[in-house]
Amino acid sequence: MKTILLILTITLSHIFSDHAVLQQDTQTPVWGWGTPGSEISVKASWNKKAVKAKVQADGSWKVILDTPKADGLCHEIVFKSGRETVRISDIVLGEVWLCSGQSNMEMPIRGFGFQEVEGATEAIMAAPETASAVRVFDIRTDKKTEPVADVDAVWELSSPGVVAKTSAIGYFFARRLTRSLGVPVGIIVNAWGGSRIEPWMTRDAINSAGLTQEEMNNLHAIEEKPYRWPETPELIWNGRVSPIVGYAVKGILWYQGCSNMDQPHCYNKLQNSMVALWRREWGRELPFIYTLIAPFEHGKADGRWRPFFVENQMLTASEIPLAWYVCTETLGNKTTVHPAQKKEVADMMVMRALQNVYGMNPGLNIEAPLPQSFEFCDDGLVKVRLTDVWSDLMSISARNIVGFQLAGEDREFFNAEAEVDWDGNTILVRCPEVPHPVSVRYGWNNWMGANLAKSSGIPVPPFRSDNWDY
Repeated sequence: MKTILLILTITLSHIFSDHAVLQQDTQTPVWGWGTPGSEISVKASWNKKAVKAKVQADGSWKVILDTPKADGLCHEIVFKSGRETVRISDIVLGEVWLCSGQSNMEMPIRGFGFQEVEGATEAIMAAPETASAVRVFDIRTDKKTEPVADVDAVWELSSPGVVAKTSAIGYFFARRLTRSLGVPVGIIVNAWGGSRIEPWMTRDAINSAGLTQEEMNNLHAIEEKPYRWPETPELIWNGRVSPIVGYAVKGILWYQGCSNMDQPHCYNKLQNSMVALWRREWGRELPFIYTLIAPFEHGKADGRWRPFFVENQMLTASEIPLAWYVCTETLGNKTTVHPAQKKEVADMMVMRALQNVYGMNPGLNIEAPLPQSFEFCDDGLVKVRLTDVWSDLMSISARNIVGFQLAGEDREFFNAEAEVDWDGNTILVRCPEVPHPVSVRYGWNNWMGANLAKSSGIPVPPFRSDNWDY
């Protein structure tokens, strides 16, 4: 009589591969699939004992590994079930960030066609210096109408070839962060050009976002188009987010919005609900650092739908905890929706992470200046006092500020001259065409070359003194 051997199959989620970065000093879930009823033993090289789990009836299993602080070593994790053994090697402990959004997050170091990334050549040539410290997991799964269990990707060292095709913002963020913290940094690049925010969410999350009936009707009227980027609910959530839920990450970097500019008054509700969904599914209050969309003509340079949308984007930072925006008002480009200055955006995200997530002093005041008061004088002068400036506005010497407009009672806006007062905190605004202004706006066109920023490079976001709806 022949003895029949039962072959137990150990399958890991693809996010657990050679070269992975695991979040340091935390409890990190590790999961996969096997033969129902069998036992899986998981032994990490930094732990003395193995952690065991039983494979569930649906074939899934999960264990929780305690990770120590980053130690500069390369580790391995050994998985055993019966006589079968699987190893993943060159595992490092460090910081992991999830980088999501649409094309400005997706845009690789090598750029898009006819659209470059500043500093790309230097970044690619210098990649070997941090190739082992910066690691990339780039998700490219297609649209999915139903949730899938896994993604088809592996962790990679940031060699020149990998860097060239990696998210520029994600890579610049990781490279700067590894230098600041002295530990490896892993980025999960999960971005899709053109995507609306709805595909990144479940239908339940959208239904609980607090949209009005009209807003819901407009959302339901959107039709998915074959062979294009996702626009309708769940298509990215099912294929790219749900399969990695639980992987221990430190926080989320988000750059999205251009495809949702038809929702200038409710985007914040969707964004807030998406963050709540991701945090709930991860079981952690994940920090959320997001980018305000940059100036671009959007078909009409003097149109105003972009600043109205940015104004709405900004609300998230005050409406939910552990959320911060970075402003790109001085980094836009009139003729492309993809600004070349990705490193500057990444640096602002790093400064925010260092200060508010890691509790470190970035050495600079990184708060964006906002209007504190408006004074309309009898002689037509408007005084705009800003917060968080402390005499470090970049234009204080050049005194050539672009981006201000004034309007009178007729609500017709004209470009205005502006300069920094000697107190360093107040902008003096005048316009000959508006002798009796009642409203002042800054950066309130789709594109106007607004240039007001702090000496640290932190731009002043668009603002207005009025509450007019156009």
